[in-house]
Amino acid sequence: MKYFKVLFGLILLLLVGIAGCSSKEEVTSINTVDVQKLKEHSGTYVGDNSNVLSIVRALPGGETFKEIDLHNKTPKIIYGTKESSLSEDETLKYWFDGKNTLEKNFLYNAIYLTILVPNAEGYSFKIDDQKFSVSREEMKQFISKNIQTLPDSNELFDKEKAQQFINNKEKINKAVKSAAIRQQFFKKVPIVKE
Repeated sequence: MKYFKVLFGLILLLLVGIAGCSSKEEVTSINTVDVQKLKEHSGTYVGDNSNVLSIVRALPGGETFKEIDLHNKTPKIIYGTKESSLSEDETLKYWFDGKNTLEKNFLYNAIYLTILVPNAEGYSFKIDDQKFSVSREEMKQFISKNIQTLPDSNELFDKEKAQQFINNKEKINKAVKSAAIRQQFFKKVPIVKE
């Protein structure tokens, strides 16, 4: 009888341990973004808080989203640990992993916000003491040069036109992952320490 209690206790402990380990939240990366979710938010206005928030959460690092400020038509997104089940160390390890994740994510997120929120005048991202701010015009030039000519803002409010552009996921990923393209871009628009 005692043997069964010990065995039951070990099995229960093992199951709890497995459940605890598997409940860790995975942070979205460029490779795991669900483009279909993003397409649903084509033609979003800066003032549409819930849609902008949904876009931010669907983009890389969205699980580490902390707060957003949509004043002055420039979404300012701060990443951290407020709404995440990840610890601060895990969040910082994700963003500062030595594989340029910070640069890639900031650029990737700026590209998709440029496409999906056509009336924004700029975009700002911050994690820890690293900040990146870029104007819509700078993003439009980058996208048109490295991916495909970006339609004007009014055309991007047409969901079909925006969604056709979003279908260029491979070109967008290639531009973001190219060290040469990123280096050239961040020379013009650097990430700064605050």
